[in-house]
Amino acid sequence: MPNKSKMNFLTPSLKRFILLNVSIFLFIIVLFNILLISITNYVLHTNLDKRLLHEAEKVVAGLDVQDSSITILDFSELEEPDFQTITDNPYFLQIYNPTGEILISSGNIKHPIVIPVDIDSEFDNNTFENLSIDGERLRVGYFPLYTDTGNKVAILQLATVDNEFKFVLTKIITFNLFLLPVIIILVLFASIFIGKKSLSPINNIIKTAEKISAKSLTSRIEIDAHPDDELGRLRDTLNGLFDRIESYVNQLAQFTDHASHQLMNPLTAVKTELEYILKKDRTTDEYKESLRQLLKQTDNMVKIVKTLLMLSKQDKNSKQSISIFNLSKLIVSNTPEQINSHTIELHIEPNIYIKGDAEKFAMVVENLIDNAVKYSPNNETIKVFLKKTDEEVEFRVEDKGIGIKDSDKEKIFERFYRSSTSEKIGVRGYGLGLSLVKTILLEMGAKIKIDDNQPSGSKFIITLKALKIEE
Repeated sequence: MPNKSKMNFLTPSLKRFILLNVSIFLFIIVLFNILLISITNYVLHTNLDKRLLHEAEKVVAGLDVQDSSITILDFSELEEPDFQTITDNPYFLQIYNPTGEILISSGNIKHPIVIPVDIDSEFDNNTFENLSIDGERLRVGYFPLYTDTGNKVAILQLATVDNEFKFVLTKIITFNLFLLPVIIILVLFASIFIGKKSLSPINNIIKTAEKISAKSLTSRIEIDAHPDDELGRLRDTLNGLFDRIESYVNQLAQFTDHASHQLMNPLTAVKTELEYILKKDRTTDEYKESLRQLLKQTDNMVKIVKTLLMLSKQDKNSKQSISIFNLSKLIVSNTPEQINSHTIELHIEPNIYIKGDAEKFAMVVENLIDNAVKYSPNNETIKVFLKKTDEEVEFRVEDKGIGIKDSDKEKIFERFYRSSTSEKIGVRGYGLGLSLVKTILLEMGAKIKIDDNQPSGSKFIITLKALKIEE
């Protein structure tokens, strides 16, 4: 079990989360202030421009504009206090010709504020700009004056103090200086709380994973999360991984136990036979018989080890062979006419080809026929069929033995499985042959099923993908 270390209150992941949250918040605050200042500037200047335009129109309404002169017809507008002194909202008026000569100016223009005239710009349309004079921010509008014939003879320059924007900007800065630290602290604590809350399920996962070992694989992660949620998917993925690990460990333990047991039988027989030989002097015939028994048990061990190696290679995802072989010839050449007292009857359609490993499929044929012989009464006939359709190849082995219970038809393909019926009638075996058959067939992409034979016995039916060979 991994060593458990004391977890810090602020882990590196939580620190990164807090830093990211605060950084994003500061970025949003800065962006918000920039937008707020830009929008405020636009709104205030739009209002100022409307006021300047309105006052300029009233001034122009009291003027008579000619090609050679501009005459004031109505002095009432220019005599207002906003044009004569510095009020809360003063207006500074200058009318000048294209050469920059001042033709008319308001009374308050004589005060220290001097607004320069712009003779370089055309000002064919109403134009507005900001000016800063002696630390005072002004909003200035330029309005061209035309005669009735359309000749531009002068520029009306009208300015006012832009105090509102400066006031709003000061308030925004003051707000940020006083409230921003408080907000940052609140965001910091909120980030810690949210981070701890978000990482809590992951910590639970870690605690559960720490409990799991090779001797204790039953623990599973239990957190309340939707299967489509990230935490739900992590939970289900890890639980699935733990399920597979538990299954593999159990299979490995079972495999080791069964393999040791199955190898122990022939090894015990070999040891017993050797002890029998060495106990006293034997005749030549007795020595020969003992050697035959030793050879038989050695063959059994070789068969067990060979089968285990084959199953082990399949567990390592061995790639399927892409060779093509004549299945008809393979079955005929590897099937004897007689095994013990059983006759093997072949019904083989010639020249049927399949794709796969010929040596491995020969083991399939051998194991199925040996299985049929093993579970059939003496002198019974074992029938082997091979036929082809347009899409599939069917290989079938039929016997007239004891049959297989429906509850055992899937279990018999498990490694080392021995049915209770076979144990009762004393049929010897290792429970590996049919497991090897299933393994090889899965590798080849083939299917196998078991049907009952009538009136007794079983049918092992294998279906493979047909292969067309052009002659």
